Amino acid sequence: MASANAWLLPMAVECLLQDAQKAVQNYRFLMSTLINKILQLPVFIHLLALIVTSFLIGFGTLRYIDRYTNHNQAVHVPDVKGLQIEDAAPFLTQNFLRYTIIDSIHSKEVMPGAIVELLPEPNSRVKKNRIIYITVNAKSEKTAPIPEVADLSIRQAYSDMTALGFRYVETKYVSGEYRDLTVGVEYVGDIIDAGTQVPLSAKLTLVVQDGNVSPIEEEEDADETKKEPVKSDANWFE
Repeated sequence: MASANAWLLPMAVECLLQDAQKAVQNYRFLMSTLINKILQLPVFIHLLALIVTSFLIGFGTLRYIDRYTNHNQAVHVPDVKGLQIEDAAPFLTQNFLRYTIIDSIHSKEVMPGAIVELLPEPNSRVKKNRIIYITVNAKSEKTAPIPEVADLSIRQAYSDMTALGFRYVETKYVSGEYRDLTVGVEYVGDIIDAGTQVPLSAKLTLVVQDGNVSPIEEEEDADETKKEPVKSDANWFE
């Protein structure tokens, strides 16, 4: 009996294996048939072409952006502060950087023409071909013409002065009939004419009337208005 069971067990396992192989073959046949039918459909072909085209366009765009923006190609901004622009230019070009001067200031603490500021800051990591914006120390101080402020209100005169870039504008009141009416601009102790070129850092003074007339001026005005005495008509008959 035991020998019969030992003979039947391998037979059963072999049958199971054969059934499993047939099932796998049938599954493969069905799947291949289904895929072939799907591939034959025009809609699927168009969809597949659209997917492939979108993938190629996206891949090409990403590669172009990486190349155009120099992805992963960073350099350091050299510290060229204090150098003349012609001396700093080689250091910038060696690091594949471009530059442009955007502003100038005037400082007595820095040599004329020297670089004062960089944007981005020195030692910053930037991409190649980045433009570095430079501010230099002007070789000569900026000037501006004195505006015509006579007979303007103190507020309007001060606004006109600061709009031109004058930074140090004080006020001095003098005797006058109309309060807060500007007489002129004083520079180094003298009132100067409108249109005179003056450094923007100059200390200027707006001369303004205080609305009070001094007693001496009142007496002078009174003397001018005095009338001469009229001679008596009695003298005519003498």
